[in-house]
Amino acid sequence: MKVAVLLIIVMFLAITSCKKQSSDPVKDITGEWEWMYTKTVYPSDPRTPENTGIHETLIFYSDRKWILLVNSVKLDSGIYSLGHGNYMPYPGARNFIYDSVVFLRQSSLETLWDYYDVHGDTLQFCPGYAGKLAAYNSFVFPNGFNGSKFWKKK
Repeated sequence: MKVAVLLIIVMFLAITSCKKQSSDPVKDITGEWEWMYTKTVYPSDPRTPENTGIHETLIFYSDRKWILLVNSVKLDSGIYSLGHGNYMPYPGARNFIYDSVVFLRQSSLETLWDYYDVHGDTLQFCPGYAGKLAAYNSFVFPNGFNGSKFWKKK
């Protein structure tokens, strides 16, 4: 009898203590993306293909390969992986929920990463999505950065 009661209590605790885990899916970035503009804190004027003469295309394939074309010339390529996470800098602070992409560059075997969001047909890379002030070890912002880079799906 004691074993049956103990078993019932253990099963009840196991069932009631299970919390549903967040199952937010990672936002898909598969496809061909054309650079629209980059907005920084300073200078405040956005950089665009029109005022820089640079036309970038970033392609993410479903087999986890990527290619960067600059003015229609392949500049870099490699493999990538996607992730989803959260960051709370201190108790009671805003909980940053973000998607991330890790790039393994074929040219240098260097691993870089960025944080992103997808709004309709626009892909935005921004370190602020993960609560960061700037991007370091970033593929999209190789010199460190504190703004956003926007891409439109082709």
